[in-house]
Amino acid sequence: MFFDSEFTALTQSARLLSLALVDENGRTFYAECMEAKTYTLDPWLQQHVLPHMQWLTQPDNQATFRHDALSTAQQSTWIFDTEPHIAAALTEWLSVYDDIEMWADCPAYDWVLFCQLFGGSLHLPAPLTYIVHDFSTLLTLQQIDPLTPRQQLLPAHSMMADAGQPHNALYDAQLLKACFTHWQTHGRFVSQCTVKKP
Repeated sequence: MFFDSEFTALTQSARLLSLALVDENGRTFYAECMEAKTYTLDPWLQQHVLPHMQWLTQPDNQATFRHDALSTAQQSTWIFDTEPHIAAALTEWLSVYDDIEMWADCPAYDWVLFCQLFGGSLHLPAPLTYIVHDFSTLLTLQQIDPLTPRQQLLPAHSMMADAGQPHNALYDAQLLKACFTHWQTHGRFVSQCTVKKP
């Protein structure tokens, strides 16, 4: 399972704006937090994150929203609601899995905020555990600079290499999935951006 989120700051007072999960078959969950409408966002977030939101960009929108799309290819759930309702919808969405290996990219803040949705890491819904795997650490172990833009880890002809918009949780989770799948399939990344030696 591949996870990403957008949030208000790199501080202890950070609050969740949106989150996304994508499984290995492309089944997706995307949510934006209605509480975020009351937050004061810094100029960087207003310029680089907020424009890529589905509902938070609409200042007058106060209605909750949930859409479940079912098809033979995949299932997706999109939701704009309060954090407790998002947690309930996500618990339902996760209930179809017997086991989950969670991956995120530099998840120090993302994972804490995710766990807070459920009252902390010891209260995560089954089958989640408190363990999250860090993609940036995987890059370091592969001798690749973890600051490398993720699109550069994929072949130029990859659909994810130049599609979508960074700083959107769903796109970033899908990009993480594409990078991880490429590494799993080929045993390497495309990037030659190696870690600097001391």
